[in-house]
Amino acid sequence: MNLASLAALWRPAIDFLRSFATFAGSRGWIAAALVGISAVLDGAGVVLLIPIVEAVVDPEGGRLHARPILEAIGVHSSVGRLAVLIGAFVSVSLLRAFLFYARDMRLALLQGDFAEHERNRIMWALAGAPWSRIAALSHARVTSLISVEVNRIGSSAQFLIQGGVSMLMLVVQGALAFALAPGLAITIALVVLVGGGAIMLVQGQIRDIGTGLVDANHKMMGSAAGFLGGLKAATAQNAQQGFVDEFATIQRGVRGRQIDFMQRQAHSRRLFSIGSALMGAVVVLAGYAAAIPPAILITLVLIFARMSGPAMLIQQSVQNFFFGLPAYEAIRKLEQDLSEHAAETPVPVPPPPGPIELRGASFLHPGGGGLRPADLTIEPGAFIGVTGPSGAGKTTLIELLTTLQHPQTGTLIIGGEPLDPAREAGWRESLAYVPQEGFLFNDTVRRNLTWGTADVTEAAIWRALALAGAEEIVRRLPQGLDSPVGERGSALSGGERQRLAIARALLRDPRLLVLDEAANAIDAAGEAALLERLANLDPRPTIIMISHRAESLVRCDRVITVELGQLSA
Repeated sequence: MNLASLAALWRPAIDFLRSFATFAGSRGWIAAALVGISAVLDGAGVVLLIPIVEAVVDPEGGRLHARPILEAIGVHSSVGRLAVLIGAFVSVSLLRAFLFYARDMRLALLQGDFAEHERNRIMWALAGAPWSRIAALSHARVTSLISVEVNRIGSSAQFLIQGGVSMLMLVVQGALAFALAPGLAITIALVVLVGGGAIMLVQGQIRDIGTGLVDANHKMMGSAAGFLGGLKAATAQNAQQGFVDEFATIQRGVRGRQIDFMQRQAHSRRLFSIGSALMGAVVVLAGYAAAIPPAILITLVLIFARMSGPAMLIQQSVQNFFFGLPAYEAIRKLEQDLSEHAAETPVPVPPPPGPIELRGASFLHPGGGGLRPADLTIEPGAFIGVTGPSGAGKTTLIELLTTLQHPQTGTLIIGGEPLDPAREAGWRESLAYVPQEGFLFNDTVRRNLTWGTADVTEAAIWRALALAGAEEIVRRLPQGLDSPVGERGSALSGGERQRLAIARALLRDPRLLVLDEAANAIDAAGEAALLERLANLDPRPTIIMISHRAESLVRCDRVITVELGQLSA
C-alpha cells in the first residue's frame, strides 16, 4: 500500500475520531475515566492472584509477598492470610463489576446518541438546502443513509469504543507482565506490534468492501421502496417470478459483500487463535527456562491468556471500524453536496400586506416543462383555482409562489415589494402548503397536528379539525387526539389523512393556503362541504387550489388554466 492509499484510508478515519470526540465532550472524559479505573481494578485483581496462589501452594513458606503487610495488621495464621487475601480479591471483583456496569452504560449511551446525532445532521443538512437541490436527490440514497448507513456509523462507534476499552485493558495487563518478567514481556510486545502493523496494512481492502456495501444498500433501498408497486404490475402480467428474481439479484449483491467481509474476519480469527496458542506455549517454556517462580509463572500465563481476548477484540474492532467507515464518508459526502448550495437563513421579516404578483416570471426545467414568462396578480383573500393537464406547469407555478423555486426571469412581488432573503423567510413563515400526499409521522394525531406550530391550544386544534371535517373522525378514535396514526397514517383512510393535513395547515393561521390536489381522496360531497367552510372563513386567507374536479373549481373566485407552460384565466 503506497502513501497516497494510506492517506486516503486514514484521513476519513481521523475525521471520524475527531467528530466522535467532539460529540462526546465531557461525557467522553467521564467514560474514559471509568474505563481507566476499571482496567486498573482488573489488573489489581490479577495481582492479588500472586499472593493467593503462594498462600495455597506454600502456606507456611517464606515467599509470600504479602506476608509482611498481613502480619503488620495482625494476621499471622496461614488460614487467616488466605481468608484476607480472598476477601480482598472478592471486594475488588465486586467493585470492578459495578464500575464495569457504569462504564458499559455510559459507552452504550454515547454510541446510541452519536448515531442519533449523525441522523439529525443529515436532517438539518436537508432542511437547510434549497428545494431545487433536494428535489434532485435520489430518494433511495437519502433513505439508505438515514436508516441503514447511520446504523452502520453507530456500529463503527461501538467498535471504536470496544477497541479503545480493549486497548487500555491490554496496556494494563502488559504493564503487569512487564513488572513480573520484563524481558519476556518486551519480546512478546514486539511480536504483537509487528502483527498489528500487518493487520493495519490490509484495512484498505476492508474499507473497499464497505464502500461496495454502501452502493449495494443504495440499490436495495431503491428497489425496496417501489417493491409493492412493482409487484402489483408484475402480478397483473403474471410475471411474478421474473420480478422476484430481479430483486433477488440485487439482494445477492448486498449479501455477497457481507459474506466477503465475514470470510476475512473468520480468516483473521483463525490466524489469531493459532498465534495465541503458540504465544502461550512460548510463555510457559520461556518462563520455565528462566526459572520463574511457580506463582509468578502461573500468573503470567493467566495474564497472557487474559490478554488474548482484548487483543482479538481490538483486531475485530479495527476490521469492523474500517468496514463501516464508508458509511460515514457517504453521509459527509451528502452534507458536502448540500452545503455547497445552502445559504444562511436570515431573521424572517414579514412582507407588507397586499397582493401576490408574478411579473414576467418563468422557470423552465432542464428536461422540458415548467412555466414560461407569466404575469399574475392575486389579491389578498382571493380563492384561486388552478387547473390544467399533467406536466403543464401547475406545480412549477406553485413552487414559484411559495419560493421553493426562484424565477429564472422576472420576479415575485409581495405587497408591492420584491422578496429579499429576509422577506422570503418571512413569506414562508406565513404559508401553509398541503400536498396531495399529506405526510404523517408514525405518532399521535396531536403530534401530527402541532409540529412546526407554537403555542397551539386545545380549542384551536378542535376548531381546525372541525373546519377540515375531521372532528368526528378524531373523536371516534380510541384515544382521541392521542391516538397513534400508524406508519404513514396507515390507521386512517386516504381522505382522513388529507383532512388531518388540511387541519394542520389551518393551525398555522396562514396568509396563503396552498391546496395541491389536497382533497382528491375525499368524496365529492365531502370536498364540497370542506371548500364551503374554507370559502366562508372570516378573515379568509388567500387560497390557491390545484384541482381537476370541475365541481370543485366552480367554488373559486377565479380559475387559472395552465397549459404548455402558459397561464390563461
